[in-house]
Amino acid sequence: MLLATILPRVEDPIPDTIGIGALFSAAGAGGVVAMVAGSALGISRARQDQWARTGVSIGFAVGAAIYVTALLGQLP
Repeated sequence: MLLATILPRVEDPIPDTIGIGALFSAAGAGGVVAMVAGSALGISRARQDQWARTGVSIGFAVGAAIYVTALLGQLP
């Protein structure tokens, strides 16, 4: 029996194109990661909100950096 028949097929997680939506997805992911980290550390609710805002900002900045890097990579 072939291993390929047992294992399920998966999609490629890296998209072929990066659009403006990737910036907002990265921002949302940053906020979620910050909230989970803050919750795991047991910080107060007000501090968790601050962490979430910071995480959204960092996530957006990382997404923008990836977008700009990809844009500059395709310029001649």
